[in-house]
Amino acid sequence: MGDPKFPSKHYNTPSHPWQKVRIDEERTLIHQYGLKNKREIWKANTKIRSMRRQARKLTASSGDEQAQKEKGLLLSKLNRIGLLEQDSGLEDVLRMTAENILDRRLQTQVYLQGLASTAKQSRQLIIHGHISVDGAVTRVPGMIVTRLQEKSIAYASSSALNSDLHPVRPGAKPNYSDDESEEEDSEQKPSENVEEQKEVEDVKKDEDKGEDK
Repeated sequence: MGDPKFPSKHYNTPSHPWQKVRIDEERTLIHQYGLKNKREIWKANTKIRSMRRQARKLTASSGDEQAQKEKGLLLSKLNRIGLLEQDSGLEDVLRMTAENILDRRLQTQVYLQGLASTAKQSRQLIIHGHISVDGAVTRVPGMIVTRLQEKSIAYASSSALNSDLHPVRPGAKPNYSDDESEEEDSEQKPSENVEEQKEVEDVKKDEDKGEDK
């Protein structure tokens, strides 16, 4: 069973540590989805392999009544969490990739729904408690979002991001009214200074003429 203080890993690491193609793909996924590290990708790959293994097992025993029940449960579960469409089959399960899992993470959904400007900012907002799902604050970026939960993702009621004027919100426009007024004042001041200089020069010219006389 093992010591509960040291839980076992829920993912499998790559079979070989140095594979250039795999490393390049993982770097692309980390940048695309704003992941913290490669473990997020390994967890997604482990889930996909488990689903494929189950799909192959059910395909091999397709004539069994119990297999038909398990097939229906598997497809309905994958449809509920948004990985497959309604009329999908076991062959669609075999075509799934890690991107399908990464697309259903809370971090990705927050970014896709426009609640964050970037995928990394989406992760930050979730960890800091600015995002709620079904009205409850959620701080787990890797949470798998179902189709029903997808519609209830929003800013937390206690978050300052509920204000449309918050500068962190996507599309928030900074207030340039003060800066524009300062620029107008700076444009007006040089013209006033030039006029004053002209008046001073005219007075000096008059004084010089009076001394010559």
